[in-house]
Amino acid sequence: MIKIFYNKLMFLLLVTPLVMIFTFSAKSENQSFTISNPEVFKRNKPSCRRLGNVYDACQWMTRFVVKNTGKAKITNFCFKLRVNKKVFELCYGDRKKISIAQKDKMTFLLNLTEMMNISIEDERPMVKVFLKN
Repeated sequence: MIKIFYNKLMFLLLVTPLVMIFTFSAKSENQSFTISNPEVFKRNKPSCRRLGNVYDACQWMTRFVVKNTGKAKITNFCFKLRVNKKVFELCYGDRKKISIAQKDKMTFLLNLTEMMNISIEDERPMVKVFLKN
């Protein structure tokens, strides 16, 4: 009797984590797009060094690539962007129409100086992208 109880308990302890791992991986595979690590740069670095902030050459910009990994085309998406310990929620496709076909990618440029009020004299901002939950 104790042996049967012990076998059932071991089976339950073994199966429960496997089921939890399977459901977690299944949820993460349902994402229909991936976002690359953002690249932070000055808008026009040589001009910024030579002339200063003429024609907004010293503004901080970030570039990231959105890749459609799903079966349907993407017309809008939202994600969160952390810039220097501040979190911003960005949504694309609401005002301006976008379309990313299946297994296609699109590059987005974001002006951190104008949109997030990052000063041009600041050091390179730390930018991290994570999906909205």
